[in-house]
Amino acid sequence: MIGLDTNVLLRLVVEDDPEQAAKARTAVRALVADGEVCLVGDIVLCEFVWVLEGVMRRDRETIARILDLILDNADIRVESETAARAASALHRQGFDFSDALLGLRNRDAGCTTTLTFDRKAARLPEFQILS
Repeated sequence: MIGLDTNVLLRLVVEDDPEQAAKARTAVRALVADGEVCLVGDIVLCEFVWVLEGVMRRDRETIARILDLILDNADIRVESETAARAASALHRQGFDFSDALLGLRNRDAGCTTTLTFDRKAARLPEFQILS
């Protein structure tokens, strides 16, 4: 298994830098041809969504479709696939992707809640606001 950094995943998906996109495609194709699986970690996925939404100004529906393509790709393993799918659905509903993923991962790890000062995150059942 080979890990992908956020910038490689972005080049593969967005192709905003043709030279880097070609290098990323070539490298990933070669790895997959050799039987490797590409790992997309939770941190990479959060950074990826942040860049798409905050820097590249992609709308939530477009981001959700892109995440679905990544999550459904047999050559890519997402670190926390089930939580990432749920976080993507919550992101579609207006929640912050990284907040949703954090809360879900903490719940999966056995946390009864996640403390926060973030009022928007606190609307998720996995969070408790500190006021």
